[in-house]
Amino acid sequence: MSQCLNPDCLANNPPDSRFCQRCGAKLLLKERYRAIAIIGQGGFGRTFKAVDEDKPSKPLCVIKQFFPQGVGTQGIEKAKQLFELEAVRLDELGHHPQIPALYAYFTQDNRQYLVQEYIPGKTLLKELETQGKFSQQQVINLLGSLLPLLDFIHNKQVIHRDIKPDNIIRRHPDQQLILVDFGAAKFATAKALTSPGTSIGSSGYAAPEQTLGQANFSSDIYSLGVTCIYLLTQVPPGNYTMFMMGNGIGANI
Repeated sequence: MSQCLNPDCLANNPPDSRFCQRCGAKLLLKERYRAIAIIGQGGFGRTFKAVDEDKPSKPLCVIKQFFPQGVGTQGIEKAKQLFELEAVRLDELGHHPQIPALYAYFTQDNRQYLVQEYIPGKTLLKELETQGKFSQQQVINLLGSLLPLLDFIHNKQVIHRDIKPDNIIRRHPDQQLILVDFGAAKFATAKALTSPGTSIGSSGYAAPEQTLGQANFSSDIYSLGVTCIYLLTQVPPGNYTMFMMGNGIGANI
């Protein structure tokens, strides 16, 4: 199957089609990347599972398309900047084995795209939904894998700003944990660490200072901590006060 990338069409086409049979849009990006299915979408774009037809093995990859919806001009400009910065961050960090590699970043048909490594496996959110609560040992192992990764990212002066279970994939078949979605990542200059910026991140996982637009390296540690608590308890962030009181612990998390 070949997925049309025209946001107003998105029709499915036969596998070897070069143009969409419904709208006529070109199906190959840069004459090599073919989308085969939508795997995610949000207010600023869509993510497609794809194949690289320039290589004999036609390996899988991921296409991210910038396509903002329902936001004002200022929001679009900010989202465009973040999309561009995601490509920059992946280019800087993607040589690490726990971060997806960036393959390409370009504009086609007046839309921005980035192409990155496809990570086979399940997110930790999916694992939680299918397997239930994580054990203490599983969370200890998780921290042993992800804390050195955060140390690497922070040493590169980058704050991820969106660590949560659905942004961590357990890769098959080696079971390595991969951190994805650097769309909210921020370069931690001295000015950025001391001046208020954009409030960004996922509700419940973002540290208090991050919600005020003042994320720092500790903000990622906070988000990882909330992620671990959720995996251990299966209680969504924001409900921890009720959970603790109901269990006689009498403290806020």
